[in-house]
Amino acid sequence: MKFIVSCVLLSLLTRSAFSASLAQLHVVFRHGERAPTSTFPNDPYINYSWPNGWGQLTNRGKLQIFQLGQRIRNEYSNFIPKTYWHKDVNVSSSYSDRCLASAELFGAGLFPPVGPQIWNEDLLWQPLPVYYTPRSGDKHIVMKSACPKYDKIFKEERSSPAILEIENKYKDLKEYLANHTGMKVKNIEDIESISNTLEIEKLHNFSLPSWTNESLMQTMKELGARNLAFYSETDYMKRIKGGMFLKNMLGLMDNNLSKLFLYSAHDLTLVHILRSLELIDVLKPDFGAALIFELYSDGEIKINYRNAWDGVSEIMSSKCSTPCNIEHFKESYKNFLPLDYNKECQLDND
Repeated sequence: MKFIVSCVLLSLLTRSAFSASLAQLHVVFRHGERAPTSTFPNDPYINYSWPNGWGQLTNRGKLQIFQLGQRIRNEYSNFIPKTYWHKDVNVSSSYSDRCLASAELFGAGLFPPVGPQIWNEDLLWQPLPVYYTPRSGDKHIVMKSACPKYDKIFKEERSSPAILEIENKYKDLKEYLANHTGMKVKNIEDIESISNTLEIEKLHNFSLPSWTNESLMQTMKELGARNLAFYSETDYMKRIKGGMFLKNMLGLMDNNLSKLFLYSAHDLTLVHILRSLELIDVLKPDFGAALIFELYSDGEIKINYRNAWDGVSEIMSSKCSTPCNIEHFKESYKNFLPLDYNKECQLDND
């Protein structure tokens, strides 16, 4: 995880010391480990039948998110009620199968039924309602709602000198990958697609093609992280993507309607939010990685990032030094909080 200089990572403070004053919790997590969503013509496993289907959670991914729910319960045991109550908890998800399933799994780990909520002695599970918005209208998790101005700027940035420099730098790599994969490799987005497939096959102990090696895999992973960052390349792009999530979250903090908000999301969701906060340059979140916002009764906001491998770290930004009050937070990030999404998405000549 590569954080820019303006971000300082601190050791996680014991949560129990703050639980008494914790007022609201927002947890944004990437779905669990999944099968590949795509492949390439020369993939030796192109005809492999993934047990749960392409793009679906693997069994290991299901356990991963179930256990994440358990960990969050343990870490916030003094704040999260033992008994589920619908007015305390709001669960939102991306439209995708793997995120919807991850939302249910997280809830199962977080709220096993107790006492009168046990409806089947052989199945200590209870359903939690999960809300989602269709992909084309989602402004907060998938962040794919129509935005003509963003699309125009995105296209322009794809041809910017900085991006073209990266594409030209890896021209030989793209040609190498095209020769071995049998697919057209036009840009670093295609490299990320190949990298994602190979990384998942590696996780499942598949023998990777002889043309791969550790150095190549690392380079592709880094380029994949750079590709994710590209979607929030400018301040305007950060405002339209991660900024919409932040605006919605801050509104919920002001209203204080529920105690716990869960968001089952994608790697790009986490990247959008972190880049809108100007906390990262590039990052490729692990399956099951989580970004956690804590709101305290005195108005202070704390941000933690949970990496599947490195544990939990508190994140501090030079824009909002500790203690970071919610009003200071709003003022510090006002340039990344949209006022009117629809108006700001209009083309300048509309």
